[in-house]
Amino acid sequence: MDSLTHVLYHFRMSSPAAGPSTLGRLTGTIPGVIDPSQRDRLLTFTHSSLSFASFNPHTATSSNLMPDARKLSLNQDLSNPRRIVIERLPTGASLWRFVPKARRDQNVFNEGEWPRVINICGTLYGCSEDQWDIYKLDPMYECQVRLPPALTTITPALQKPPESPHSAGKRTLTRAGIPTLNPRKKINTRASFDSDDDDDEIEEVEDMIIDQTIPSRAKSVGLLGTRLKKMREGILQSRQQRRESTSRRAEKLSKREEAIYYDFRAVPPSERSQSVPSENATKRKATILTDPLRSPEGELGDDLFRNTFMYEQNAQGKRTRKTSPGAARRELDAKRARRDRRREDRRRSKVSSRRQQWHEQFMQEVYAEVPELKPAPSDIPAWDNHNQDLNHNADGDVSDNEDSEGGPSTDSSFDEDAARAAAIAESRRKLAELEADRPLWEASAKQRALREKAEQETFRLKAEQRRWDEAKRTGAARRAEDHHKAREAKEREEAARREQEEVVRQEREDAGRRKQERERRNQRWTYGPWSPGRALEKYKVMSDDFDSTKFSAHDPLSFDVVPWPVLAAPSKLSVEDVDWTAVETFFHTIRRSMLSQDFKILVEKSHKRFHPDRWRSRGLLKTVVDEAERGCLEVAATTVAQALTPIWRDLTGR
Repeated sequence: MDSLTHVLYHFRMSSPAAGPSTLGRLTGTIPGVIDPSQRDRLLTFTHSSLSFASFNPHTATSSNLMPDARKLSLNQDLSNPRRIVIERLPTGASLWRFVPKARRDQNVFNEGEWPRVINICGTLYGCSEDQWDIYKLDPMYECQVRLPPALTTITPALQKPPESPHSAGKRTLTRAGIPTLNPRKKINTRASFDSDDDDDEIEEVEDMIIDQTIPSRAKSVGLLGTRLKKMREGILQSRQQRRESTSRRAEKLSKREEAIYYDFRAVPPSERSQSVPSENATKRKATILTDPLRSPEGELGDDLFRNTFMYEQNAQGKRTRKTSPGAARRELDAKRARRDRRREDRRRSKVSSRRQQWHEQFMQEVYAEVPELKPAPSDIPAWDNHNQDLNHNADGDVSDNEDSEGGPSTDSSFDEDAARAAAIAESRRKLAELEADRPLWEASAKQRALREKAEQETFRLKAEQRRWDEAKRTGAARRAEDHHKAREAKEREEAARREQEEVVRQEREDAGRRKQERERRNQRWTYGPWSPGRALEKYKVMSDDFDSTKFSAHDPLSFDVVPWPVLAAPSKLSVEDVDWTAVETFFHTIRRSMLSQDFKILVEKSHKRFHPDRWRSRGLLKTVVDEAERGCLEVAATTVAQALTPIWRDLTGR
């Protein structure tokens, strides 16, 4: 019958009203037996597992190292060791922390013995200590240890009420007749102290450092209290200063409000009805702090009887406006319009000049293609003779008329219509010749266009060919470079592989040579009578070889290579022989045959040789492939280190 069954049996016997079906068994380290959502709150990963243990700072410590009773402090916790929870992750790593303490009634000094019957949300269960710790870890439940004969209870924890939105915001000070002051930020105050459980956890973690001097907790708490006291005094002082400045400001504002008045009865109704505001008058802002309203006795009378022609500027009045408010704006707009017009004119002239230049160039090209027209020899003389005859006749007629009549003649021989018709006919003839030559210069223009197009196509093809050749050369160079790099990389890999093979071969040869040397050396200790002197000699020789050897996968660590400080013969030595008593017997025996200084040096070297950190830094256990052998070597080395620690402390006085 296990302990929980025994507890349930006695509870049923002592409580006849509780039937066999009213009590349940709650054991194991699996959370969520009753509440399935408990696994999501406690486990970091779904497949993690929990285990529990007791934390004791004197674990793995010799009785000689236990603290003296005369050095015990009243603040030291002499109760049972604290419980810790260990979570093993799926990756193999482990996490741990302290299990929080449960709430206790007054005059309840501990959580009692387990397993026992408790009340979980109104139902009785026979609960083990592991399940009790699981509910203490769950923030959704509250664990309470009642004063006997009341049962220990587990109830749902009360949820904290949500914080008021005004608690973290800004505050404004309002007062009747006083304008709203500028909001000021609230000074951030530090949170309250953590619970006693957190302080206990910190204290327990600090106690884990056994080899160092533990500082006084009262001193650290005193320093923390002094620092918090200074911070609280600074906050109160700044708050008092703000309150004083606010009260002074409110008093000042109230006094100014009492002095602000305006008697509208001081001005007669006729004057108020006839007063018209000036055209250029602007609104003036009146604030309570800097610009109170004007009284009727002083400034109002001055404004009514002021001479605007002999106005003198004073320090408090406004300057007289000399120009219209919109004059500057209108002047700027006019300047901008003039600049835009000049810019537009320049643009138009530039466009027209370009257009005229293009037209002239086009006409020059057109006329360059047309063959020059040469008139017949009979045409020009006839036209010239005709003109000369006309001119001559006209002159003669004019002279005759002038001589005969003494004035110009109305019957002129020069026929203007005939001249105009002749000019039109000549123009038509030239246009007809140009029209007849149109196919020639159009064909010439087409040939020139085709020739230019062919030249452009040739130039484009040549440029395309050059780009193609350049890309081809670049691609070939890139492929050659890639091939060269690949070949170099392959050569480097091959050289590294050969070098690695050479290193492995050399390590295997060295390991084989060292193994043969160790076998030959171990044969010395196999034959002959065995004595403490030979045990000491064997320990020294094997220690030098052990310290100088670099163990690896090709030369792994083994049990017969480690210089175990025991008096047993090598042929009969096994892992079970390496224990605390054997190590102490070895060093107590060889101490009689050695000088004190030599013995002290030997103990110090041995303590460093078997220290777990030294083995971890050398990676000795990583070279062992067999997991069982690795575990045995680790346990034996830890045992030797723990046995050497008291001897080393006695010699060094640490």
